Amino acid sequence: MRVPLSWLREFAPMDLGAEELAEILIPRGVLIEGVEHPWEGLEGVVVVRVLEVRDHPDSDKLCVARIQHGSGEAELVVGVRNMAPGDLVPWAPPGARVPVLPEPLTTRRVRGVESNGMLCSPRELAISQDHLGILILNEAGLGVGDDLKQGLGLDEAVLDIEVEPNRPDFLSIFGVAREAAAATGVKLMPVDTSVEEVPELVADVVSVRIDDLDACPRYVARAVRGVAHRPSPLGVQARLTASGIRPIDAVIDATNYTMLEIGQPLHAFDLRRLAGSGIVVRRASDGERLITLDDVERTLTSNDLLICDTEKPVALAGVMGGQTSEVSAETTDVLLESAYFTRSGVLLTARRLDLHTEASHRFERGTDPEACPGAAARCAALMARWTGGQVMRGVAEAGRAPERRWVALRPARTTALLGYPVSGEAAASVFASLGMRSRPEGDRLEVKIPGFRTDIEREVDLIEEVVRIQGYDHVGSTMPRSRHPGGVPDPYAFARRVKGALAKAGLREVRPVPFDAASDLALFGDTDAIPVTNPLRAEEGFLRTRLTPGLLHAVALNQSRGVDTVRIFEVGTTFRLADPFVEIRKAGFALCGSDGEGWWSERRALDVLDAKGVLESLLDDLGVADWSLTDAPDGPFHPGRSARIVIDGSHAGVLGEIHPRVAEGLDITGRVAVGVLGLRALEGGARGPSAPAVVPPRFPPVHRDLAFIVADATPAGAVHEALRRAGGTLLASSSLFDVYVGDPLPSGTKSLAFSLDLRAPDRTLRDEEAQEAVDRIVEELGRAFGAKLRTG
Repeated sequence: MRVPLSWLREFAPMDLGAEELAEILIPRGVLIEGVEHPWEGLEGVVVVRVLEVRDHPDSDKLCVARIQHGSGEAELVVGVRNMAPGDLVPWAPPGARVPVLPEPLTTRRVRGVESNGMLCSPRELAISQDHLGILILNEAGLGVGDDLKQGLGLDEAVLDIEVEPNRPDFLSIFGVAREAAAATGVKLMPVDTSVEEVPELVADVVSVRIDDLDACPRYVARAVRGVAHRPSPLGVQARLTASGIRPIDAVIDATNYTMLEIGQPLHAFDLRRLAGSGIVVRRASDGERLITLDDVERTLTSNDLLICDTEKPVALAGVMGGQTSEVSAETTDVLLESAYFTRSGVLLTARRLDLHTEASHRFERGTDPEACPGAAARCAALMARWTGGQVMRGVAEAGRAPERRWVALRPARTTALLGYPVSGEAAASVFASLGMRSRPEGDRLEVKIPGFRTDIEREVDLIEEVVRIQGYDHVGSTMPRSRHPGGVPDPYAFARRVKGALAKAGLREVRPVPFDAASDLALFGDTDAIPVTNPLRAEEGFLRTRLTPGLLHAVALNQSRGVDTVRIFEVGTTFRLADPFVEIRKAGFALCGSDGEGWWSERRALDVLDAKGVLESLLDDLGVADWSLTDAPDGPFHPGRSARIVIDGSHAGVLGEIHPRVAEGLDITGRVAVGVLGLRALEGGARGPSAPAVVPPRFPPVHRDLAFIVADATPAGAVHEALRRAGGTLLASSSLFDVYVGDPLPSGTKSLAFSLDLRAPDRTLRDEEAQEAVDRIVEELGRAFGAKLRTG
């Protein structure tokens, strides 16, 4: 919205300059993008009188004009001949500047005749697009020698405002003036809606019927007879141009001027071209056609609203008029439409037809239903004044404006929310400055919301108005009192801990989309996936049930782009069909590629043991002590290189390598190990953060290597766990360093070799004490697994 400052001052009289006013309005929520000066390139143009117009001696189209300026006479060559001796016209002498030319005017010879500068058309002065003739200034109230820029008020500053969708009242000069008056404390002057009427009644000529009050709650019509088609006053043309509207003629300019001034779109029909005396507002029929003013035939649907005469549609309601009732040079009687159309209907029609107009722009955001009669009166008065027409008495109308709503504001709540004291009287003063009536009701203030404030629906909207007008600088920097401690909820805080632990283990976070294809579900045989009605990709039509497919696809994508070693993790949500569904938060990671990057390290493929190391690092960081690995899971895992994860005796997740055939089917090269755990099980087993750093032991350990013969089906993890329990407090550390199958061991058995460090925290351990611990271990493993200690 472009707001000429002189126009705004008619309603909010003030001495502030454009930049000063912008500094006041911007902190109050008016988004002023800049201050423009449309006629900044107009300099030195003066008013002159034409003394003589004669033919050019060497041209049939050019003429020579002799003019009188303030200090003498001059001659120049002119390309048109609409001026006559005695006319006042604008002259740009040598050295002057006009907006359409990049360089100052000079004296030059045109076909042998010396031409001093130029006489200017409205287009060359940037007043309008008319360039068919020289601008005649006889009725402008100017004299010979007057500076044209100053005389016509073209030294204008224009506020360029970005109007947000929730503030359609800023789409008018008066709406911005209302805000400026409230911000500066000046009195807001009303729009003059008085009109002189002739005795003939509009109701005798036109009737109005609304068939769809939901789409058009109100329609007001006025009529002006005897209009003459001529340009609107120069000052009006200049204001329209400065506001971004092209001047056309006095009839159309009156509708556009009123729309800009009040914010109410209006439309002018040629009254004689309307069939019958009735205006009917109705829905279109599917397939009905209308040729709009842009000479395009539109095919309509039943969602579109039409303005019709008694025979045919004549306009697309709230968007654009039709050709059959267009105002032309032959029009003498005009019917003015000032209506209130609901936002949704105009929005759908304009979007569907890709037809955006100044009218639809305002109706889509919401206009003031109470402004219809006043806008019609203002437009009719301007049209009669500029065209010499006569306004018929009264209006023809149907429908009415919706009742104003009352919204309550509590000063106590306002004070609590803003953090500084706000009394009921202070709030009432704010609303009064904004044109809102209020009344005290007990401990609250009830405010009657006017039609032009479509954005105010509840108490917080009123509180926003209070702080906006009083100034955001009233809001202090102290923390508000609150019963809520704040912080991150426990589940999210724990998820952050899990992410941090996996990142410390050397993995990078990924975030795949949470959708699975049918082939992903088939990997695990899942049948309880939730289908997606409108998936992003047709092949990914289900919400994911597991993290593993997304991690495997991420590994494959990295390998396809030349990344050989992949270490990634994700903490996310999976979904299962239930009543109606359940969401399960999980953590998963995947390893693929090789370990070791330089010549100093041995390169080997990452496998399930590396994944187990990541798992141990994660569980240690979270303080999970009671965990173990059990039998291999089902699905796409390698049966000999995978296990279930158990925490506190309950199933918590899976760990293992993906079967080579499955990996090959997913275009993954080499081994890929995956681990997935449920966050609920992890959090339940966590005992707080990882243990703090401890002082290195002062006393040396006693080292023992023990190998046990056990049945081939005995899990090494179970043996290791029993060994740790039997070792007690003297067992400082233990690790499995060898698994052997073959001669000379009996068939169906295997050898598990463990490295043990035994240490007492307060003394050097004696051999006898170390041997007692070893004996306990041997006895316990023999009892639990039938294990025998290898001696050779």
